[in-house]
Amino acid sequence: MYDNALKMNKVWNIALSLALLLAGLSCKQAQDIKAFTEARYSLQSVKEIKLNGIDVEERIQQRRGFTHEEGDSLLASVTSNSLELSATLALHVALEEQSEEKRNLTITRLKWLLEVEGEDALTGTIEETLVLHEGLNRLSIATPVGLATDGNVPNYTGLSRLITLLGQRVDIRQHLTLKIKPTVKTPVGNIESPAFITVSKPSSLVAFFR
Repeated sequence: MYDNALKMNKVWNIALSLALLLAGLSCKQAQDIKAFTEARYSLQSVKEIKLNGIDVEERIQQRRGFTHEEGDSLLASVTSNSLELSATLALHVALEEQSEEKRNLTITRLKWLLEVEGEDALTGTIEETLVLHEGLNRLSIATPVGLATDGNVPNYTGLSRLITLLGQRVDIRQHLTLKIKPTVKTPVGNIESPAFITVSKPSSLVAFFR
């Protein structure tokens, strides 16, 4: 699985390189895009989390779960693909090669996937444009949330695991994995990554919501 992801990322890098060559970009522009495709991404914190207007961050900090009514409402929204998530992310970008010049990358679309204990659970797409730079990026996002699918069949296993963990009223973050699939803006058009990129967690889970 890991080897396949590496191969797909190599294919994406080749496609980007060809696009940049055809566009006749400057050396700096080409290097910037290549640097971000090979960067390491880590999620430092998630704040101001709301699901259909319900303040989730407060519930997690107080180790307080959803009421039965709220849980039923959120579950119904997920299964009907009408759940809305808003949050502020602190995403750290570490480039493999350091540069004295400022580098940034424009992402026009960002698909995301949440895994629970290795099982695909929830997915969505951020349609707004995001500009990333080296270091810490604070991103305010709004996205629909739907069930991950296995082919055309909804995958309820991941959702079931998530609901079980939430019901236990414990810190569930160590059970979650976030993956992203960005679409990068280039002078010859937008190019989507062929594979999801795993976003690592901060070394200290205690600081996750600070």
